[in-house]
Amino acid sequence: MTHVPYLSMVVPCRDEKDGIENLIVRLVPALEASGVDSFEIIFVDDGSRDGTPDVLESVCEADERCRLIRLRRPFGKGDALSAGFDVARGSVIATIDADMQESPEELDRLLGAMEDGSDLVIGWRHNRLDGPGKRISSLLFNGAVRVAGGPPIHDGNCGFKLIRSDLARELPLSGGRYRFMHLVAAHWGYRVAEVQVSHRKRQTGRSHFGPMRAFPAMLDLMAILALLKSQGRPGVPFFRWSVYLALPGMAILTYITVLRISDGTIHHRYPLLALGILLTLAGLQLLLTGVLTEWLGARERGRPSYRIDKNKALERQRQR
Repeated sequence: MTHVPYLSMVVPCRDEKDGIENLIVRLVPALEASGVDSFEIIFVDDGSRDGTPDVLESVCEADERCRLIRLRRPFGKGDALSAGFDVARGSVIATIDADMQESPEELDRLLGAMEDGSDLVIGWRHNRLDGPGKRISSLLFNGAVRVAGGPPIHDGNCGFKLIRSDLARELPLSGGRYRFMHLVAAHWGYRVAEVQVSHRKRQTGRSHFGPMRAFPAMLDLMAILALLKSQGRPGVPFFRWSVYLALPGMAILTYITVLRISDGTIHHRYPLLALGILLTLAGLQLLLTGVLTEWLGARERGRPSYRIDKNKALERQRQR
C-alpha cells in the first residue's frame, strides 16, 4: 500500500539548472527537520531549455520522495502550480520558488500558523532585499488588492506558502491569477494568515518577471473581481446589461414601426430611431459577449490549460 505523505512541497522551476544543487541541498534537509511526519517534493518543470529537467530527473531517481512533472512548453508559474497541486497527495501543500530567495528552514513557522486554524499561510518578506522597483511595485500591488477587498496581507505574492489541499485545487491559478490566492480564499470564507520570513537576493539564474507585469496584474485583478462578484458566472453581468439596453431599444423600434405603419411616416423622429437601433445593437453585443465569457469560464472551470509532457516520462520508464 502506497504511503500517503502529510505534506506535498510543490516547486515550480524554469531554467534554474545552476541553482538546483543548492535547492536540493537545502530543501530536503529542511523538510526532514520540520515538524511534518512525511512529505513529498513535486518539481514542476515549466518548459526549461537549459537542462534543468535532466538534473531534476537524476534527483528524483535518487530519492523516491521526489517527483517530476514536465510541461511541454513554458505555460507560466500559475499553470505550473496547478499541475503540481493536481497530483499532490498530501493534505497540506507547500510552495516555494526554485530560486531559494526564501528559506525552507522556516517552514515550521508556517505550519504553526496553520495549526492555529488558518487555511492559507503566506510568507511575508519583511526585510525584502530586491531592488527599489520591485519593492515599490509590490507595495502598490498589495495595496490595490487590499482596497479591492482582500485580507490585510503585506506580501500576498510571496512564493513561500502553505495551503490546505482542498482549497489549493479550487483556486484559479492560470495566467497571473495565482497572485490573488489570498483574495479568492478570503472571499470564499477561508482563513488567511501571514508569517514573517527571511529573504535574500537571487544567487543564480534570472527573474522571469519584468517591470511590465503590473499591467497584466491589474487586468487579472479585474477579471478575478468580476468572477467573484458574479459567483463564478462571469457572463451574468453582461446578460443583465444586455437586457437593460436591448429592451428599451426594442420598445423604441416597435413604437417607430407602429408609427410608420399607422401614419405612413415617423414625423422626423430620426434621432429616436437612431437611439433605438444603437440600444438594440449594444444589447445584442453584450449578450454575445456574455455567451462568450460563459463559454470561456466553463472551459476554465472544467479543463486545465497546461499540458504535461508524458512522452518524456514514458521514455525514462522504457530505459529502466
